[in-house]
Amino acid sequence: MMQRRDAAEPADAGPRKDWGGYVRIDTHCHSWASSKPLNKAVGLIDCPECYSPPEQVYDQAMARGMDLVTITDHDTIKGALELVNRGFEHFIVGEEVSVQFPEDRCLLHVLVWGISPEQHEQIDKYALRRDVYQFARWLGEQNLPHACAHPLYVQNGRLTRWHVERAALLFKGFEIRNGAHSDAQNRAIERFVDRLSPGLVHRLVAEHGIEPVWARVWEKARTGGSDDHGLLNIGRTWTGVPIAHAERIEDPREFFRRVMRGDSMAGGVGGHSALLAHQLATVGAHYYADRLHEQRSPSGRYLGSRLLRFAGVRAPSPSKARVAAYKATKRLWRPRKARSLPIVRALRNQISPLLDKYPELGGRMDPSMWLDGAPLSDHERMADFAMDLTAALSRAMGPGMVRSFRKHDPARISEHVISYALVHLAQLPYLVSLFHQNKDRNLVERFEHETSERGSGISVLERPMRVSLFTDTISDINGVCRFIQNVAERAHRSGRDLQVITSSRLEMPPDLPNVYNFDPVFATRMPRYDNLDLCLPPMMRILRHVDKHQPDVIHISTPGPVGCIGFLAAKMLRVPVLGVYHTDFPAYIDRLFDDSGLTRLSESFMRGFYRPFTAIFTRSEDYVRSLSKLGLDGSRIVSLMPGFDVEQFNTGFADRSIWKEHGVRAESVKVLYVGRVSVEKNMPRMVDVWKRVHELCGKRGLDAELIVVGDGPYRPEMERQLKGLDAHFLGFRHGVELSTIYASSDMFAFLSTTDTLGQVVMESQGSGLPVLVTDRGGPKEVVEDGVTGFVLDPDDVNTWAERVVGLVADERARRRMGAAAAESMQQYSLLNSFEHFWEVHTRAWHEHLEGLGVTRETAGVTGNGRPGDDVGHAAAAVPGR
Repeated sequence: MMQRRDAAEPADAGPRKDWGGYVRIDTHCHSWASSKPLNKAVGLIDCPECYSPPEQVYDQAMARGMDLVTITDHDTIKGALELVNRGFEHFIVGEEVSVQFPEDRCLLHVLVWGISPEQHEQIDKYALRRDVYQFARWLGEQNLPHACAHPLYVQNGRLTRWHVERAALLFKGFEIRNGAHSDAQNRAIERFVDRLSPGLVHRLVAEHGIEPVWARVWEKARTGGSDDHGLLNIGRTWTGVPIAHAERIEDPREFFRRVMRGDSMAGGVGGHSALLAHQLATVGAHYYADRLHEQRSPSGRYLGSRLLRFAGVRAPSPSKARVAAYKATKRLWRPRKARSLPIVRALRNQISPLLDKYPELGGRMDPSMWLDGAPLSDHERMADFAMDLTAALSRAMGPGMVRSFRKHDPARISEHVISYALVHLAQLPYLVSLFHQNKDRNLVERFEHETSERGSGISVLERPMRVSLFTDTISDINGVCRFIQNVAERAHRSGRDLQVITSSRLEMPPDLPNVYNFDPVFATRMPRYDNLDLCLPPMMRILRHVDKHQPDVIHISTPGPVGCIGFLAAKMLRVPVLGVYHTDFPAYIDRLFDDSGLTRLSESFMRGFYRPFTAIFTRSEDYVRSLSKLGLDGSRIVSLMPGFDVEQFNTGFADRSIWKEHGVRAESVKVLYVGRVSVEKNMPRMVDVWKRVHELCGKRGLDAELIVVGDGPYRPEMERQLKGLDAHFLGFRHGVELSTIYASSDMFAFLSTTDTLGQVVMESQGSGLPVLVTDRGGPKEVVEDGVTGFVLDPDDVNTWAERVVGLVADERARRRMGAAAAESMQQYSLLNSFEHFWEVHTRAWHEHLEGLGVTRETAGVTGNGRPGDDVGHAAAAVPGR
């Protein structure tokens, strides 16, 4: 589960209002007659796009309160004629006709109702599908009610505003609410229809050189339909016509006459990713039942028949006795191969208890309840169930996966890998639908920008930017986490729309409502880092959340599992991705493993990960060179203005009484370190330095103690090495206590050579401490050597020890350098750093929009005689059209 608030998905239930004053019909739904494959890929396995029997389409529409019914299959009326021939009442034949613009073969779908078999044949006889202009004139001649279906849905990659404007002149009806496509499309086309007027139509006629086919074409016939392909959503989106008290409309033709007169409204729900995923899953379930189910083993058919019920598919199931006999025989004749996959065992153990938590779905497993929809028709709850089932299966298989790796059992490892692959494969409909629902986002944003009035607030340029920041870490004590927390806090304080996305078992920072933590589906201790988790985040749950947020920019803070999901989200949403190069990971790997092959592999990964980024922040000039060495484009590397919270880390927090509770001598000189206690932070060298410092202080009669704040895999060894040498390990400290520890210490030592900046180095100086840092990495850039501290060679232990002991012995020097350090840090305001961070993201967003043609100059160009889309404008208007 996610630990922060989460927006509700569109309601899936039918209309709750009493619509007694309206006659309603779902004007867009499909039956088995829509038998063409969804796309070429699906065509390879000969899978149709719909399996719904026409009679069940009719029954579900009536059960959900529709007064009239139609079926609008793709380029056929076979399904509809089946009901006509059987004498179904209150029914009208429909068809979704595919037509093309002859200039560029841009595909458009038009819903037509009341079409006869003879008229349907004329469409092919006169080759009307190839020419939208001839088709529109033919509709006018036949006086057929119609509507341009999902007008902003790009079907073959050619649709632009130019085509939609021409469609507005050619067709009287527009589908302004489609139950399968996103509400963003529905809102955009409804606003466009709302803006149509005699003056605007006149200007469009002048621009396009074609005359309207229909009188008063600006008074659109408005329709809504579910576009259902799986007996899930029929009747949830509809077209309504108002009627007088006691009036009835039983003839669908009279209904559509009023629709074409402009007396209709569109109601019900719009589409969303879960809805589309369940449509795809339903078609897939029918295909499996039809082609593959009978080929399974008895146990496979038994489990499959239960799972198919989620999609409302009946499949023959063997008896429990037959399954038991099969298993016994299998164990007898193939004992070594009798073991089932981990996912099968996990499914058996997890699905029933989980269903108990979703009683509304369990009730829909009964076929007698399917008239109102199978479990998949309860989209919000079903999506939650699917995400919970994925998490439950992953957690159930996790311990076995870990054991198989520890025992080096190749067979078990492969079984678990296959099982995890199947778990993720089951999520494929959700992933495909998320990408599909967002594929037209750029077109919709540009369309709204060009067709809305300036100053209306509709254009994407007239609203604030939205950012999603992805990070694998936020609760540790290190500069990366503190930077992210500061960004989140500043965004929240200033009212900026930034959401931080993470997945961790750790407690989240308090008072940050814009941080969203998603429970990992599996977590284990990281090798060599017993105090750190290796987490597998819930990919689909995160992507669904980001889909609702619809950020304009994705920021990736860490190149871990959560960061990889952020990269996938950027691809899904078609938005620019930016990130911070916080840490030199290849250097980390080299120091941690001392393996040149692993180091080169990490370099290749970092190069591939960061190469597509629009901008890469680094908080150190030193690392600009490192990124360039990785082969990244130097023009995309941005030095982020350093910053820290001067209100949280300053000399005002000094209180030396804090040491008593930690068992530290009040009168001693405290040498402080804050951060991860690990090899890659160069802590073994810190051990060498402190041993020498302790030795020199003993000879000179100086009293000094080492204070280590933080934790990590090297801590036990470090504690053993420094036992009895005045070293204190305080573990993690936060908030005011951490600020007080900083300000109450006497100096700060930081021997890391892999940090890009070292947030703790700024925080310690802001707290009035002289600092000692290495001459490698970014921290040296915020230290003035000899003034606010010392910049030293990390390999020279004696020089480090002498500098530390020199400051221990010279209180005046400590105070002088500490005061200079505090003064120098005043320029590094967190506010200035955040504003620079936000400005770079805004610039990346605007550059992305400019690439789409969304600029101040193209705002509101529709009907103003100014160029917008290049596509199609060069095409000459056909005489007589």
